[in-house]
Amino acid sequence: MKGIGKTGWIIGLLTVLSVSVSAKVYWGARSGVARSSLVQKVDLAYWSGSCVGYSAAVLADIPFHGRFSFRPEVALVYQGGSFLSDPIDGLYMLRHKIGSYSLTPSFNLAFNIPISDVKMAVYGGPACDFHLWNNTSTKKIGEGPPLPTEKNLKPFDVGINAGISVEYKCVFFSINTLSGTLDRRSDKPENESPVYQNNLTFSLGYFFR
Repeated sequence: MKGIGKTGWIIGLLTVLSVSVSAKVYWGARSGVARSSLVQKVDLAYWSGSCVGYSAAVLADIPFHGRFSFRPEVALVYQGGSFLSDPIDGLYMLRHKIGSYSLTPSFNLAFNIPISDVKMAVYGGPACDFHLWNNTSTKKIGEGPPLPTEKNLKPFDVGINAGISVEYKCVFFSINTLSGTLDRRSDKPENESPVYQNNLTFSLGYFFR
Protein backbone atom coordinates (compact mmCIF):
# COMPACT_ATOMS: atom_id res chain seq x y z
CA MET A 1 0.00 0.00 0.00
CA LYS A 2 2.91 2.34 0.66
CA GLY A 3 4.14 1.73 -2.91
CA ILE A 4 0.69 2.48 -4.29
CA GLY A 5 0.54 5.68 -2.26
CA LYS A 6 3.90 6.91 -3.51
CA THR A 7 3.00 6.03 -7.11
CA GLY A 8 -0.33 7.88 -6.84
CA TRP A 9 1.42 10.90 -5.37
CA ILE A 10 3.94 11.00 -8.24
CA ILE A 11 1.21 10.57 -10.87
CA GLY A 12 -0.79 13.37 -9.26
CA LEU A 13 2.16 15.75 -9.31
CA LEU A 14 2.93 14.94 -12.95
CA THR A 15 -0.73 15.54 -13.83
CA VAL A 16 -0.70 18.94 -12.14
CA LEU A 17 2.50 19.94 -13.96
CA SER A 18 1.32 18.73 -17.37
CA VAL A 19 -2.05 20.48 -17.10
CA SER A 20 -0.58 23.70 -15.73
CA VAL A 21 1.83 23.99 -18.67
CA SER A 22 -1.03 24.28 -21.17
CA ALA A 23 -3.69 26.06 -19.09
CA LYS A 24 -4.18 29.19 -17.01
CA VAL A 25 -3.53 28.52 -13.32
CA TYR A 26 -5.35 30.49 -10.63
CA TRP A 27 -3.65 30.10 -7.26
CA GLY A 28 -5.47 30.36 -3.97
CA ALA A 29 -5.32 29.77 -0.24
CA ARG A 30 -7.84 28.80 2.40
CA SER A 31 -8.14 28.08 6.11
CA GLY A 32 -10.92 26.38 7.99
CA VAL A 33 -12.26 24.57 11.02
CA ALA A 34 -13.56 21.03 11.04
CA ARG A 35 -15.56 18.47 12.94
CA SER A 36 -12.96 15.72 12.95
CA SER A 37 -14.04 12.20 13.92
CA LEU A 38 -12.73 8.68 14.30
CA VAL A 39 -15.47 6.23 13.28
CA GLN A 40 -15.76 2.56 14.17
CA LYS A 41 -18.36 -0.19 14.39
CA VAL A 42 -19.28 -1.18 17.96
CA ASP A 43 -21.93 -3.84 18.69
CA LEU A 44 -23.40 -3.70 15.15
CA ALA A 45 -23.74 0.10 15.29
CA TYR A 46 -21.40 2.87 14.18
CA TRP A 47 -19.83 5.03 16.88
CA SER A 48 -17.74 8.17 16.44
CA GLY A 49 -15.72 10.32 18.79
CA SER A 50 -15.02 13.82 17.53
CA CYS A 51 -12.83 16.83 18.20
CA VAL A 52 -12.35 20.28 16.70
CA GLY A 53 -9.88 20.20 13.83
CA TYR A 54 -8.47 22.85 11.55
CA SER A 55 -6.49 23.18 8.35
CA ALA A 56 -4.62 25.63 6.13
CA ALA A 57 -4.07 24.94 2.45
CA VAL A 58 -2.70 26.25 -0.83
CA LEU A 59 -4.67 25.27 -3.91
CA ALA A 60 -5.06 25.92 -7.62
CA ASP A 61 -7.95 26.16 -10.04
CA ILE A 62 -6.98 25.05 -13.55
CA PRO A 63 -9.74 25.26 -16.21
CA PHE A 64 -9.36 22.65 -18.93
CA HIS A 65 -12.71 21.99 -20.65
CA GLY A 66 -15.92 24.02 -20.57
CA ARG A 67 -17.08 24.33 -16.98
CA PHE A 68 -14.66 21.69 -15.73
CA SER A 69 -11.45 22.53 -13.88
CA PHE A 70 -8.79 20.64 -12.01
CA ARG A 71 -8.53 21.81 -8.38
CA PRO A 72 -5.59 20.25 -6.52
CA GLU A 73 -4.55 21.37 -3.06
CA VAL A 74 -2.04 20.62 -0.31
CA ALA A 75 -3.20 21.14 3.27
CA LEU A 76 -1.64 21.04 6.70
CA VAL A 77 -4.34 19.42 8.82
CA TYR A 78 -4.94 18.94 12.53
CA GLN A 79 -7.39 16.06 12.99
CA GLY A 80 -8.29 13.24 15.35
CA GLY A 81 -11.08 12.19 17.67
CA SER A 82 -11.54 9.20 19.93
CA PHE A 83 -12.35 5.50 19.66
CA LEU A 84 -13.08 2.57 21.96
CA SER A 85 -11.35 -0.73 22.53
CA ASP A 86 -12.14 -3.81 24.61
CA PRO A 87 -8.79 -5.40 25.47
CA ILE A 88 -10.03 -8.13 27.84
CA ASP A 89 -13.31 -9.39 26.34
CA GLY A 90 -15.83 -7.22 28.13
CA LEU A 91 -14.10 -6.75 31.49
CA TYR A 92 -13.67 -3.03 30.79
CA MET A 93 -13.53 -0.55 27.92
CA LEU A 94 -10.78 1.89 27.01
CA ARG A 95 -11.29 5.24 25.32
CA HIS A 96 -8.37 6.52 23.22
CA LYS A 97 -8.15 10.22 22.32
CA ILE A 98 -5.93 11.21 19.42
CA GLY A 99 -4.94 14.54 17.92
CA SER A 100 -2.60 14.40 14.94
CA TYR A 101 -0.99 16.64 12.33
CA SER A 102 -0.92 15.51 8.71
CA LEU A 103 0.07 16.74 5.29
CA THR A 104 -2.88 16.07 2.98
CA PRO A 105 -2.70 16.52 -0.81
CA SER A 106 -5.96 16.07 -2.72
CA PHE A 107 -6.67 15.91 -6.46
CA ASN A 108 -10.14 17.26 -7.19
CA LEU A 109 -12.17 17.58 -10.35
CA ALA A 110 -14.54 20.58 -10.16
CA PHE A 111 -17.69 21.43 -12.11
CA ASN A 112 -18.24 25.20 -12.07
CA ILE A 113 -21.70 26.79 -12.17
CA PRO A 114 -21.67 30.57 -12.83
CA ILE A 115 -24.71 32.43 -11.44
CA SER A 116 -24.46 36.16 -12.21
CA ASP A 117 -21.37 37.37 -10.29
CA VAL A 118 -21.25 34.21 -8.17
CA LYS A 119 -19.37 31.07 -9.13
CA MET A 120 -20.46 27.82 -7.52
CA ALA A 121 -18.39 24.67 -7.82
CA VAL A 122 -19.01 21.05 -6.93
CA TYR A 123 -15.81 19.02 -6.66
CA GLY A 124 -14.40 15.72 -5.55
CA GLY A 125 -11.49 13.36 -5.90
CA PRO A 126 -8.93 11.18 -4.14
CA ALA A 127 -6.75 12.38 -1.28
CA CYS A 128 -3.68 11.09 0.55
CA ASP A 129 -2.85 11.66 4.20
CA PHE A 130 0.77 11.61 5.36
CA HIS A 131 0.94 11.49 9.16
CA LEU A 132 3.50 13.85 10.75
CA TRP A 133 3.08 13.52 14.53
CA ASN A 134 0.35 13.00 17.13
CA ASN A 135 -0.67 13.34 20.78
CA THR A 136 -2.58 10.49 22.41
CA SER A 137 -4.17 9.66 25.73
CA THR A 138 -5.98 6.57 27.00
CA LYS A 139 -8.29 6.13 29.96
CA LYS A 140 -10.47 3.39 31.35
CA ILE A 141 -14.21 4.00 31.10
CA GLY A 142 -15.36 3.95 34.73
CA GLU A 143 -12.98 3.83 37.68
CA GLY A 144 -9.27 3.32 37.30
CA PRO A 145 -6.08 5.16 36.30
CA PRO A 146 -5.12 6.01 32.72
CA LEU A 147 -3.54 3.13 30.82
CA PRO A 148 -0.82 3.63 28.18
CA THR A 149 -1.80 1.93 24.92
CA GLU A 150 -2.62 2.58 21.26
CA LYS A 151 0.08 5.21 20.96
CA ASN A 152 0.73 4.85 17.24
CA LEU A 153 -1.29 5.54 14.13
CA LYS A 154 -0.56 4.20 10.69
CA PRO A 155 1.56 6.78 8.86
CA PHE A 156 -0.52 6.81 5.69
CA ASP A 157 -4.17 6.95 4.70
CA VAL A 158 -6.12 7.21 1.44
CA GLY A 159 -9.37 9.14 1.41
CA ILE A 160 -12.20 10.39 -0.76
CA ASN A 161 -12.78 14.15 -0.80
CA ALA A 162 -16.01 15.88 -1.87
CA GLY A 163 -17.30 19.40 -1.44
CA ILE A 164 -19.03 22.52 -2.67
CA SER A 165 -17.79 26.10 -2.82
CA VAL A 166 -19.32 29.51 -3.50
CA GLU A 167 -17.06 32.28 -4.83
CA TYR A 168 -17.77 36.00 -5.09
CA LYS A 169 -15.14 38.52 -6.21
CA CYS A 170 -12.36 35.98 -5.66
CA VAL A 171 -13.42 35.23 -2.06
CA PHE A 172 -14.91 31.78 -1.55
CA PHE A 173 -16.59 29.74 1.17
CA SER A 174 -16.41 25.96 0.97
CA ILE A 175 -17.74 22.91 2.77
CA ASN A 176 -16.04 19.59 2.15
CA THR A 177 -15.91 16.14 3.66
CA LEU A 178 -12.92 13.82 3.65
CA SER A 179 -13.55 10.13 4.40
CA GLY A 180 -10.60 7.85 5.07
CA THR A 181 -10.61 4.32 3.65
CA LEU A 182 -7.80 2.67 5.65
CA ASP A 183 -7.78 1.53 9.28
CA ARG A 184 -5.82 4.14 11.30
CA ARG A 185 -4.79 1.72 14.06
CA SER A 186 -1.26 0.38 13.77
CA ASP A 187 -1.71 -2.41 16.36
CA LYS A 188 -5.22 -3.88 16.28
CA PRO A 189 -6.30 -7.16 17.92
CA GLU A 190 -8.23 -9.51 15.64
CA ASN A 191 -11.49 -9.02 17.57
CA GLU A 192 -11.30 -5.20 17.45
CA SER A 193 -13.07 -3.09 14.83
CA PRO A 194 -11.16 -0.88 12.36
CA VAL A 195 -11.12 2.89 12.91
CA TYR A 196 -11.52 5.40 10.08
CA GLN A 197 -10.84 9.14 9.93
CA ASN A 198 -13.62 11.49 8.79
CA ASN A 199 -13.45 15.30 8.58
CA LEU A 200 -16.17 17.82 7.79
CA THR A 201 -14.45 21.17 7.09
CA PHE A 202 -15.81 24.72 6.72
CA SER A 203 -13.32 27.05 5.03
CA LEU A 204 -12.88 30.64 3.88
CA GLY A 205 -10.40 31.36 1.11
CA TYR A 206 -9.24 33.56 -1.74
CA PHE A 207 -8.30 32.99 -5.39
CA PHE A 208 -5.83 35.29 -7.15
CA ARG A 209 -7.70 35.66 -10.43
